[in-house]
Amino acid sequence: MREEGLPLRGTPVRPLPHRNRVWTSGRACAEPGCITRISIYNRSQYCWVHEPLHYYVARGRKKAPQAA
Repeated sequence: MREEGLPLRGTPVRPLPHRNRVWTSGRACAEPGCITRISIYNRSQYCWVHEPLHYYVARGRKKAPQAA
């Protein structure tokens, strides 16, 4: 039988990730006539149909052109 102990390997216990932010429940879309209920995880006051258009702002560097 083995006299020496077995080597134990593992990773340390990590804390749980942050909880998702939540907003009040029971909210309805702010667009007149729309009866869509807004999720507690959606911070907007509009549903996805009536949400104003947001343009993507590209950040970072452009890729260098490939040398021929």
